[in-house]
Amino acid sequence: MSPGTATRQGALEDFMELRLGFSSLGCPTYTVEQIVEAAKTFGYRGVSLRTVRGEMLLTSLEEFSPSSLPATRALFDGAGIEVLCVSSGVRFTSPDKAEREEQLSIAQKYLAIAKGLGSPYVRIFGGPYPEGEDKAMVMERIVQGFRQACDFAKGLGVSVLLETHDSFSRGEDAADLIRRVDRDNLFVVWDILHSLRFGESFEDTWKHVGPWVRHVHFKDSVVYDAKGFDLVLLGRGRVPVKAALQLLVDHGYRGFIEFEWEKGWHPDIPGPEIAFPHGAGWLEGLWQGLGYQDA
Repeated sequence: MSPGTATRQGALEDFMELRLGFSSLGCPTYTVEQIVEAAKTFGYRGVSLRTVRGEMLLTSLEEFSPSSLPATRALFDGAGIEVLCVSSGVRFTSPDKAEREEQLSIAQKYLAIAKGLGSPYVRIFGGPYPEGEDKAMVMERIVQGFRQACDFAKGLGVSVLLETHDSFSRGEDAADLIRRVDRDNLFVVWDILHSLRFGESFEDTWKHVGPWVRHVHFKDSVVYDAKGFDLVLLGRGRVPVKAALQLLVDHGYRGFIEFEWEKGWHPDIPGPEIAFPHGAGWLEGLWQGLGYQDA
């Protein structure tokens, strides 16, 4: 066995297993029961909650109210499906103090939902810099919002995830924000498409945020750049998904791989009954192609 082969085998052993999840953004009209059933049927072990019954603001749904959370959690626990992340749309970029306070209130409610569901993470966006505003002032607002959210989360035993998205799509920019916030319960969800479309290689993204990556979103696209992207089923676009998976294996990543199918934003793309089984099968095929099979 060559030294290179030995190193690669060691990385595979460190990675342990392929753990697949999907975002409920891929099945935006599903009930909690349908989401759980889809995960069981199509071979996923975890789910990130973004949209349920067509609603993006989970705090408005009865199943995520304090009195109903135990029953909702029981649906996931009974099926052996983990709630990977409760994905909010919270941003702290607004110059309006009342709006930022409302965003913090929403973040706190999402963190309470995560606690009730036994989920370790809530996703919060860094957000885009508003046009015409001083970036330093906007950054101060973002940092303050994240600090407040992280401090509240700490008391619940939950962590916050910053997604590589918007003005923080590149790992370099995400790492700068994390250092400024300076909280030990702030980590990264790496969306492999967004960092790539803003001109950062997978290797450079990992160099900047690798120590903080706790969750990874996989998707594919034919045409992508800083202006936008399209969405296609995994393996039918130009995103080097295999290279991303190989990088994670090489660095001993132990978290979930989440197939993020944005049906909620792009209603014309195929439905979950097509995308979910394809995504699981394609990723499992890639995994086996790396020379590893789950026990």
